[in-house]
Amino acid sequence: MVYTFDAPARRTGRAATAAGIARPKAFFTAPESPNAVTSDSPPVKHEETALHGEFTIGRHAIMTYRKSGDGHIVVNHTRVAREAQGQGLAGRLYRAMVDHARAHGLKVTPTCSYVVRMFERFPEDRDLLKS
Repeated sequence: MVYTFDAPARRTGRAATAAGIARPKAFFTAPESPNAVTSDSPPVKHEETALHGEFTIGRHAIMTYRKSGDGHIVVNHTRVAREAQGQGLAGRLYRAMVDHARAHGLKVTPTCSYVVRMFERFPEDRDLLKS
């Protein structure tokens, strides 16, 4: 993901005012959707065993799930390293999980709060939810 900044980060708040430093007006532009990918983005990798699986982006982000019977997965964890937060990595993991579930005819039960919110945000993916 590429974020563009209009101004460099500087001290803000009382410390900046006391030091006579003007607050910069930093703006960034985030990707419009969680599946936006740039050419310099590391790939999402998927690994699974008989009982569980995970989607990873390098050592920066991970989404885990466990298999719960035939055709059903429980997505239980999403984590992005602090230094990589705000770059859309969790959204890319979500999109990879949704694509994987669709391709393999899987139903999804999200127990991870992030994945629950993403299913709320993208109603077109709700057909994957286990009823």
